[in-house]
Amino acid sequence: MALAELRDNVFLIGIMGAGKTTVARRLARDMHVAAIDVDAFMRRSYGKDATRIYKEVGERRFREIEIEMLKCCADLGPAIISCSEGVVATEEGRRVLAERGFAVLLETTCDGALDRIRSLRTRPLLATGTDAEEVAAERKPQLEASAQATVDVFDKSTGLVARNIEQMLKDEGIFKE
Repeated sequence: MALAELRDNVFLIGIMGAGKTTVARRLARDMHVAAIDVDAFMRRSYGKDATRIYKEVGERRFREIEIEMLKCCADLGPAIISCSEGVVATEEGRRVLAERGFAVLLETTCDGALDRIRSLRTRPLLATGTDAEEVAAERKPQLEASAQATVDVFDKSTGLVARNIEQMLKDEGIFKE
């Protein structure tokens, strides 16, 4: 029996609360491939969470760190990589997504995403008082432009979303069982 093969990084992108980390874990488990979470990688690398880093260094430097972490995660692949929402905030982040893998946008409503967020204080921009709807509206065109595929996740189970993405990756020739 041949092993499953992921031929490229798969970046899961979307607004905060879209379920990127949860879907990445489920998808990787179902496909028998690695999952990497950019925020968790940042936390391990810097010894503090994204909110604390953001507060200490400001948004500009935080975005640089975020892209540095994205590149490190991509170097570890091919893997299913759950990305921070902010990776699309800079031109460099969008370029990394385009050049280093296949970006899948997990699309949901702002209300649906907010329902999924358990603690708003764990989100760097929200922890500083930024409005979630404002952030989502600002990121939407950047997310859409960065995505090579889109999957609607609103009111769908994690399992269904993972199956839909897995089939898409097979159809695209990115995943082979």
